[in-house]
Amino acid sequence: MLKVALMFRAAVLCYAAGPAYIGLPWGAVIVETKPISAGVRANRALILWMRNPERHELVDPYPYQDMTLGSYYLGRTRVSLVDTATRRVINSLPVRWDRNDAKDEFGIPYKIYRGYYHVPEVDGDEERGKPEILYLRDFKGDGQALEFAFFEAAESLEFRTTLYGYSPKQDRVIQYCVELENVDDGSVEDLVWVNYLFSREQDAPGHWKYEIDYRGRGGCLMKYDVRYDAPSERFRGTIAVICPVDQYKK
Repeated sequence: MLKVALMFRAAVLCYAAGPAYIGLPWGAVIVETKPISAGVRANRALILWMRNPERHELVDPYPYQDMTLGSYYLGRTRVSLVDTATRRVINSLPVRWDRNDAKDEFGIPYKIYRGYYHVPEVDGDEERGKPEILYLRDFKGDGQALEFAFFEAAESLEFRTTLYGYSPKQDRVIQYCVELENVDDGSVEDLVWVNYLFSREQDAPGHWKYEIDYRGRGGCLMKYDVRYDAPSERFRGTIAVICPVDQYKK
């Protein structure tokens, strides 16, 4: 009888540890869930999940980690759109570091200082708290708060940002592409990570115009002018690179 009871208990535990949604793999840990407004689309939610994440406590703080990581989970990271009525995954996208040697992994903070990620409450002593990663805002300027950003502060002069969100047109979660034209030579790059873009306040709905000045550190002045293009569901803009030897181009 005891053996039967133990077998039953093991079966229950095994079942309970299974995927919360059909289409998620075993070992998937849901970090956060954010429902889409029923006024946009009923029975839809975004979930942020990781595959067997490792926990990393912030021990020796340094500026870059304080800004975008804090104490964090590390592992294979995905954003999925799910149907909450059928409990099925509609589509999933990876979230990866923007590095040449990047593995299929990302760091998701679970306790961090206020700054780039939205932190509703902080611990009084540490001044850190649990961030809301799927903090939906209107980055496109269409009046619908359906997008959220990830941030990566590297140990260099760069601070990279990328944007994900729900597309009502496609009924999918998408990672937004940014098409940047170099005003000097007319070359065009399709990027998903762009320096500072989605960390800046918009100059107008769906429009950013800003500068990053690296000249005092041996670099160049970078001028960005980026707008959201609704028909293509991507951002388009220009970048001007003004180096010290080219000051006449100002």
